[in-house]
Amino acid sequence: MTAFIPPYPKRHKKEINPFQALYYARKDLLSLWDEDAFSDEFMSQKILKQHVFVANCPEIIRYVMVENKDNYERKSPQMKRALEPLLGDGLFISDGKTWASRRRIQTPLFDNAHIQMYSKTMVSTIVEMADNWESQGNGATIEAHTEMAKLAAEIIARTLFGEKLGAENSEAVVNAFADYQSVVKQMALSNFLGLPDWMPNVNAKIGKAKVAGQTIHNAVDAIIALAEKGGHEGTMVAELLKANKMESGEDLMTREQIRNEIIVLFMAGHETTANVLAWTWYLISQAPDVEEKLHQELTEVLNGRTPEYADVENLKYTRAILDETMRLYPPVPILSRQALKDDDIRGRKVPAGSLMLIVPWLVQRHKKFWKNPDSFMPERFLPGAEKPKKFTYLPFSAGPRVCIGKSFGITESVLAIAIIAQRFRLTLPPNADVKHECRLTLRPKGKLPMTMQIRSKASNK
Repeated sequence: MTAFIPPYPKRHKKEINPFQALYYARKDLLSLWDEDAFSDEFMSQKILKQHVFVANCPEIIRYVMVENKDNYERKSPQMKRALEPLLGDGLFISDGKTWASRRRIQTPLFDNAHIQMYSKTMVSTIVEMADNWESQGNGATIEAHTEMAKLAAEIIARTLFGEKLGAENSEAVVNAFADYQSVVKQMALSNFLGLPDWMPNVNAKIGKAKVAGQTIHNAVDAIIALAEKGGHEGTMVAELLKANKMESGEDLMTREQIRNEIIVLFMAGHETTANVLAWTWYLISQAPDVEEKLHQELTEVLNGRTPEYADVENLKYTRAILDETMRLYPPVPILSRQALKDDDIRGRKVPAGSLMLIVPWLVQRHKKFWKNPDSFMPERFLPGAEKPKKFTYLPFSAGPRVCIGKSFGITESVLAIAIIAQRFRLTLPPNADVKHECRLTLRPKGKLPMTMQIRSKASNK
């Protein structure tokens, strides 16, 4: 059977000029690339006053993210401007000593023992959602992306805070993140005009973005206040508050800084996972052979029982589907850095202040490093298959700044795919037009309606 090739943005036949690049980037960050971008290894262009470079091969990506990481540690000004009103100095956009200190405090929250503990919350929350779906009856239509967003928000809320967000609060927070993204433009024009780094992102400080940010801040502040009174034992918030105390009893972080870190965890813990899971159901629905192999594995490994943490490592095809989905639809499709000092890469001068882009969307579909790069082929990630070349697969970034919640996200996603696929088949209506939206993250655009067919619990067929 021929592998499914999901639609992707039209690729320009030749490199577009700087003004065209700005035009396309403001609309969609995936629509500005030409055919050669999927085979070139190092690209550069000057857009107005801004030098922009694209590291697009393993050697240069390793150099930027590992070997000369200190020069490229700082997130790009447009990323900071876009996210600072929401995240403050949180781990995702901080650098230097601030980043190192925050990372050191939070790393123990994501060791294997903690992930195993969190997995119980993951399973119970997924099962609860599945029960709700089943109560709607066979043939009901769900909006897959919305459902996955609610699920991921509920999981991270219960893990962080130890309590249910509830449908109303969950939807409010999820919508607030969506509203924030819809207003904030990652490719801020001010960057290319050469304006100084301290210039604020006006979009993020007014109107809908301001309301959305305040909604999120208020929700997190209320939870922290409860946790400080001694509640929420065994949760991430409680663990973070404990880790924040020095031996002297003083705090390492202020209350606002703790809020910033919790929002980073919440954003990373629901937004990207929701998007990946939504894309997963879309891809599975278009690949009957993949779905058949998935159901076969679930039957063989689980024999009808609900999966738990210990099963994740044995659900190899389920994991391969997840890995392939993140290759085709990387959660954060563009990683941007700013050069602190002048550099030289392959004979090209990289002036201080230049933007250095690492683009998972490009390198994970690169013609030199992947066979049939646009095809949905989970088998490429199975044990025994040729492993992807290091630094060509970057769904969680790489180097010292690899995503702190990587294991959390993988465990949650594998369990969600397994539990939902055990109980349902999700099919896409024939007239559905699936498109993408790329701002800060890569998500389905608009609605992703899917028809739900309940599978027999006894046979899981």
